[in-house]
Formats: sequence, structure tokens, C-alpha cells
Amino acid sequence: MNGAPLKVEHPRDFFARAEVLSGTYFDITEKEYCESLRISNINIEGLSDEDKYLLNGKSTESKIKAIVFAAMCVEAAINDYAGSQLGDKYYQQHLVNLDVVSKWVVIPLLICGNSLDKSGPAFASLKKLIKARNNLIHNKSFEMDASDPIALVHKLDKRELEFEDDFTNSLRTLYLLSMEISYVVGNYHNPIRIFNDKTNPFQEVPSLAKPLFTACQKTVSEIHNKAIKRN
Repeated sequence: MNGAPLKVEHPRDFFARAEVLSGTYFDITEKEYCESLRISNINIEGLSDEDKYLLNGKSTESKIKAIVFAAMCVEAAINDYAGSQLGDKYYQQHLVNLDVVSKWVVIPLLICGNSLDKSGPAFASLKKLIKARNNLIHNKSFEMDASDPIALVHKLDKRELEFEDDFTNSLRTLYLLSMEISYVVGNYHNPIRIFNDKTNPFQEVPSLAKPLFTACQKTVSEIHNKAIKRN
């Protein structure tokens, strides 16, 4: 995102906090997303069944990590944002028990008077991410009914497609939320990551993630261009 940095008034502009890990979780998500794509681009012709199996396992591992660490990132980011602006004591007394999705709606509103658009793509992706994380953390296996092999294959295929979609949505959520929240709280107080050439000129996106990043950038820009025209 280019242009002048967005500025939104906040209670505090300067503070120092320890154990801020949202950026690390973001980096891990990006890394594992790209690693899974790298594996999927490997030409498996001529590989043994064992090697194919190992590659598939590594890809699945990266996808799981991407989903889990993306969810960790959004939770750590909003918790840090609340603590830095409202104080840790206030956060622990009044906000800590809110679910992650609700925090992203309520906390910015409390701090700066603006709120994440619940009808927008960032909010939809956030909800989907948290659901995917919960499904992994609270994993439940199921009995495979061999009496109806066609139905079983359809069920397995459906679950695989859902998992692939959840994987892609992991990094998509971080990109969309990073871009969208800048319009809500401003670039300077963006709790996830700032994608603005003037505010953060050295921020780079990995080459394998650039198609997803560009698509997210286009989505957010179109939404706000339409909003400007309406006003």
C-alpha cells in the first residue's frame, strides 16, 4: 500500500513492551506458507512412493503450522494493542475473556472510536482462520465406513479441499487484516504489520507469497476506493 501514512489519534503514541511475539508468528506463517508452496512445485515424477509420502507429510506439516501460527499472530497482536493503549490491568479485568474475533471489533472501537468492518473480507477471513485453528487444536478423528466407499471418498476429498482452503486463508487473513486495520487505527498503531512504502519502506514480501499479497492488496484498495466515491 502506497501513499501518505494514515494517522488516527490514540491515547498513547510512545510505549515499551516486552515479549511482543506477533511479528515472529507472522514471519513463521509466511515462511511455512511459502515452504508448502515450494514443496507443491517439486516435480515428483520419478520419485519413489516413499519420497512422495515424505514430501506430502512435510507439506501438510507446513500447512498446519501456517494456520496455527496465523491464529497465534492475530491473537497476540490484538492483545498487545489493547495492553499498550488501555493498560494491562484494564485489559485483564475487562477484555481478556472476549473471544479473539470479538476483540478485533471491540478493542479498536474502545481505543480510537473506529471498528473493523464486520461485512468486509478481513473480518470474514479472521472468523474462518479461528475456526480452522480450533478444528486443529481440538482435532477429532472419525470412523471410516468402508461399506460405502464412494461416500467415503467424497467425504475425504471434501475435507482435503477444506483444509487447503484453510491453509490459503491463513496468510490471507494476516495480509487482509494488516491492510484493513491500517484504515481503522492508522499505520502508526497497526498492531500486526505495516505495508506502506513510506511508513515501512524495507518491508518485503516473499516471492512465493506475492500473488496472494497482491490479490489482498487489490481487494482492500477496491473496497476503500468505492467508499471514497460514495462519500
